[in-house]
Amino acid sequence: MADEGFLRNQWYAAATAAEIADRPVGRTICGEPLVMFRAADGKVAVLEDRCPHRKYQLSRGVVTDGILQCGYHGIRIDGTGACVEVPSQSTVPRGLRARSYPAIERHALVFVWLGDPKRADPSLLPDFRENDAPGFAVVHGYLHVKANYKLLIDNLLDLTHVPVVHKTTLGGPGMMENPLEVETDGDVVRTLRMMPGVDPAPIHRLIRHFPGKIDRRQETEFRPPVYIHINLGAVPAGSNEDVRIPHHVVINSLVPETERTTHYFWSVARNRALDDEKVSRALKDVHVVAFNEDVVVIEAQQRMIDSDPEGGTLANLEGDAACAAARRILARKLAEEARGSVLV
Repeated sequence: MADEGFLRNQWYAAATAAEIADRPVGRTICGEPLVMFRAADGKVAVLEDRCPHRKYQLSRGVVTDGILQCGYHGIRIDGTGACVEVPSQSTVPRGLRARSYPAIERHALVFVWLGDPKRADPSLLPDFRENDAPGFAVVHGYLHVKANYKLLIDNLLDLTHVPVVHKTTLGGPGMMENPLEVETDGDVVRTLRMMPGVDPAPIHRLIRHFPGKIDRRQETEFRPPVYIHINLGAVPAGSNEDVRIPHHVVINSLVPETERTTHYFWSVARNRALDDEKVSRALKDVHVVAFNEDVVVIEAQQRMIDSDPEGGTLANLEGDAACAAARRILARKLAEEARGSVLV
């Protein structure tokens, strides 16, 4: 599986909004070291994580009154990247500044644009409104995965692994037995699987008591470069309830750190038992267990791909239709950027 690089003219999730508080946060995205902090106006600032003086990591410094101070010589830098004070001298050299990146805080996440700043269009941000919409209770999580981000995309677009890997958490009958509908619309891949008259999975019983079998609906949407939104419906089998209304929603941002490591930001939003902290804790605990089960599989998969003398070629089954479509979209967009012809 050859390395292909990363899309640049895109928004990437770089942190949860809750992470950016009273200290700088360093994180590498698509091979670029970034530092994030709250500037004097309260907005999240994102800079290159290199001091313009001697290239020390700015994320090892401190933030005071919205100004980031380098932990080496004390140089102070504002949210635009401009150096505003050099404590050891009376003047600031002209042009002494750190590179800054467009950033937006939305839906409980911080997004950063790595490419041409003039193309940083907020309308291109993913719609993760369930993260902070009224009528939903949300739990968040983060994993650092030692594998290429595309393997995580594959994992979430082919959920036939769920009854095999997640027997005690997310697994349940109906996944293998019912067909997956796949639709590609431009740069978006959508899937739908209906599972009528099946037993509830353990995850369903955490949020709602079902006395018998249920009808399940699983709708997934992939948007480049790294976003997967999963809408999961569950209602009593044969009832008049609308299975399109989410039982819960899983929001996934699969952000490349390097070619072999990935930041995985996830959240689960439910529309029942909103004030029940026991449900929140249980929901988070079960997803931590389940997603760590995925990590074990995916990291082992990456090791075997890398050690494969035949080059790590992946075979596709019927269930991989959405994975293959997403990879084609990413390959096309990478080629467009390489040619300098991408339109955003």
